[in-house]
Amino acid sequence: MSENTSHSDARFIRTVKRIGAEAFWLHTYHNAICGMTVDAIGLDFFRVSLNALADARLIRLIRILEDDSQTASFWYLYKANKKLVRTAAEKCDFDIQWAKAISNKFKIIRNNTFVHIDKDAVFDPQKSYEEADITHDDIEKIIEQLWCLMQKLHFEIFHTKIEHDDYTGEDIKLLAELRDRNLDS
Repeated sequence: MSENTSHSDARFIRTVKRIGAEAFWLHTYHNAICGMTVDAIGLDFFRVSLNALADARLIRLIRILEDDSQTASFWYLYKANKKLVRTAAEKCDFDIQWAKAISNKFKIIRNNTFVHIDKDAVFDPQKSYEEADITHDDIEKIIEQLWCLMQKLHFEIFHTKIEHDDYTGEDIKLLAELRDRNLDS
């Protein structure tokens, strides 16, 4: 299976499972964030949840796109079996070079403010986000494409779909309505 003998088949297979699970939760968090169209009332559950989900989404993106020889990330999968990953990428309209550029941009955020607190960036944490220049559209695109790609890889390796439930975020409005009814009482 592996093109490169420094990568074991067992590690590749386990990494497909792990990154598939990470991509599922990333996709799920993103759906919840998109469903968070209700108004927060001060510092309520919805504002706290939105911030927590945004942080969780970002850390999963950083984890999946980490390009380091010591990590079993998307880039490990790519290096271990470029042909298989490229084939899955083509089916999902996933631009590997663009993903690499996004991955490098996330390093700025990770190293300066999100995972680490850089001694210079501490004076202006927002500057790291501005320097990375990642848009909401970029985030949405990479999430959707990673989810598609990991589903394709999973099917190629295991001949089954990734078992999952689809979360749409529809329940968020219902929860807000319950909150609002209780506030009116």
